[in-house]
Amino acid sequence: MKLSVVIPSYNAAQFIESSYQSIINQGVEDIEIIYVDNNSTDGTAEEIKKIQKRDSRVSSYFQPKQGAAPTRNKGLVNAKGEYVYFFDVDDGIYPNALLKMIDVLDAHTQVDAVVGKMVKSSQSIEKTTKPDDETLEVTIHPKPYFGLIWFSDLSKVVGPPAFMYRRTVFDTIGIYNEDLRIGQDTALDIKLGMMCDIAFIDMYVYMYYKHTDSTIEKNKKKTPRAFMQWPRLVKEHLPFYLEHDTPEEFNKLLFEQLYKVMGKQVFFTEGFAQRKTLKNDLLQQVSAIEVPFLIRFFLSLLVVFPFSSLLKFYGYYIVPYIVKK
Repeated sequence: MKLSVVIPSYNAAQFIESSYQSIINQGVEDIEIIYVDNNSTDGTAEEIKKIQKRDSRVSSYFQPKQGAAPTRNKGLVNAKGEYVYFFDVDDGIYPNALLKMIDVLDAHTQVDAVVGKMVKSSQSIEKTTKPDDETLEVTIHPKPYFGLIWFSDLSKVVGPPAFMYRRTVFDTIGIYNEDLRIGQDTALDIKLGMMCDIAFIDMYVYMYYKHTDSTIEKNKKKTPRAFMQWPRLVKEHLPFYLEHDTPEEFNKLLFEQLYKVMGKQVFFTEGFAQRKTLKNDLLQQVSAIEVPFLIRFFLSLLVVFPFSSLLKFYGYYIVPYIVKK
């Protein structure tokens, strides 16, 4: 089989039929579509069964462990295709995108994945104007090109539906980190970019449907970004550093982000006792590395004096000095 399309689904009954049509209309003949129901309570499973009755290429699995990572992993381990594509059930995909990505992987056997561009919108794909700046040009970027770009600037990270992978690449990079509730896709793709050669096609692959009133979006607005970044840094990127011979640029990015995020978390925590406890907990979580004295000292200062001026001095001067040294 050429392509496996994995579609995680949680309370997505209203999107099941449209997601199916989006993939079928891509025109890929040798394909399977794998829906993974993640504890839905709204009739998602019933909608999937309706499609299965008329199309034998559609299969369905149930994932009781909540979260995007285990749900994608459930589909991945059951995928039979040479290539794997993850599609989010409520997003839109542009015409012929999958065929063009398959052509790239067929033509460039040395790459493990192909990535394109995405459009963000709070409207449907039919009501969203696609930018006209795509050239369809394909460029090959050897490792760790994309890994360093995505690690250094999260604004350049695109979602899973912008990628198509060779199924065998997961034998090298592993599967999605199920310990991460947020950022598991970013973590996996940074690792992909660090370890594998990737083809980039200058083409808009899909439209990310942004739910402005979703729980996740509301939490992002209320929760300082440092608290969301921390689990990805300590559960994915730090272990990667400890287990691999990483380039100096990756190491600088890692430690700069670790130390800055530690300071921000202490600063944004209310109450002296809570800040002290958090500081000790953060240091314990990175006990596999030796945290320099100056970093520990300024973290202690932030526990006692959570001033924005002190945080800025720590982030702008102390952390870069330590990392450079």
